[in-house]
Amino acid sequence: MNQVEEFEKVVEEAKNKPVKVVVVTGKPGSGKSKVLREAAADKKWDYIDCRLLITEQFLEIPPAERKDKAAEMMGEILDTYNTDVVLLDRLQTLFVPVFHIDIAELLAKLSEKYVIVTAWPGYMEDGKLCYDKFDGTESIRISAEGFTLWNVD
Repeated sequence: MNQVEEFEKVVEEAKNKPVKVVVVTGKPGSGKSKVLREAAADKKWDYIDCRLLITEQFLEIPPAERKDKAAEMMGEILDTYNTDVVLLDRLQTLFVPVFHIDIAELLAKLSEKYVIVTAWPGYMEDGKLCYDKFDGTESIRISAEGFTLWNVD
């Protein structure tokens, strides 16, 4: 079984889990996005750039309310696709502090309807998914508990 087939099997198994979130980890340049794109083409899954989830309507919501409305609004966008598996690219788009999005909560909420798959743009440390922007302006730490983790070698 090649790496893409192994990944596809992990995603199919996630359909039966309470939290249907698959996070692909690996070093920069390891091929995380490549595996996602190949699986999307092979299985006809939707590969969606997270920038499409930030709409003018979302930005018009007062910042304090965005956290509570993000999953509903982004779910409405995902509803326009005909898929049960969503591969989210450029997840770090959603990390911008002014968006006030709780990434773990958002992924878990979206996974109530879809299998959500994303390449993590950072690293794992002590059971947490970590992301540090190079200029030090952003530092994200979220628990990986409940998520399915799959590492690209």
